[in-house]
Amino acid sequence: MWHRLSHHCPLCGALLVRAHVEGRDRARCSSCTFVLFENPASAAAGVVIDERRRVLLVRRAIEPFRGSWALPAGYQEIDEDPRATVVREIREESGIEVEVGELFDLLFVLAEARKPANLAVYLCRPRGGILKPGHDALEAAWFDLTRLPEDLGFDNGPRILHRLRERGG
Repeated sequence: MWHRLSHHCPLCGALLVRAHVEGRDRARCSSCTFVLFENPASAAAGVVIDERRRVLLVRRAIEPFRGSWALPAGYQEIDEDPRATVVREIREESGIEVEVGELFDLLFVLAEARKPANLAVYLCRPRGGILKPGHDALEAAWFDLTRLPEDLGFDNGPRILHRLRERGG
């Protein structure tokens, strides 16, 4: 994937230079017509609600927000659709197998601590597995929507969970 740290054209090898292209300052090849268009990544998050109307959260073992609770989420792989991403991420981070339901929200996440991303947020139901933290989680636990932990990481998690409470869980 080409990004702003690239210095050479992937087509001809010439140096990339800054230029005004299509209304923005962009990197373009100094020799051919290549323009580096920087695009956000794709990610998916799961709002897993069990039969007792509790939500699944994981305590992060990695930065950003190491030690904070968050919805299970992660970046989409090149060969998977967002629903497959959310199934994989929930299983990897919590040990829980899920059935993916409706798309709950689509957010643009712009933060300095990680790459910008379009985040697809799906409502999910647990369908099996054993609750256990994965390699990038310190803990995985169920929380009542009215008694969420105060140390929620990321600004989108509290917004998503607040909206879910307003909707009646």
